[in-house]
Amino acid sequence: MERKELYEKTEKAINQAFKTAQESIKTVSEKAGEAAHITKLLVDKMSLEHRVSKQFAQLGSRIYEKALREGKHVSLEDPDIQGLVEETQKLDVELAQVEAALEHERREKKK
Repeated sequence: MERKELYEKTEKAINQAFKTAQESIKTVSEKAGEAAHITKLLVDKMSLEHRVSKQFAQLGSRIYEKALREGKHVSLEDPDIQGLVEETQKLDVELAQVEAALEHERREKKK
């Protein structure tokens, strides 16, 4: 299986899992009567998790391509890899912020 085909299949599976999870969260949130703000945070969280997963897939694909297909040394100083790592780190920070906001909202709702 070619790299592009493998990447496309992986991306399709990730996208489908994301859509299913997103629909499930909306359904559960509506049935549980959660506030609209909490629902939005849940959707934001799932979206960021999806984006992080895609970044990891791209990073892994790029490392695989360089190391195994091209036979090159893989370094974090490589501009391609460095860019993917930096973007993943930014998304990870955003995800942590959304998770903290979500936890705060849930604690407030329990009061």
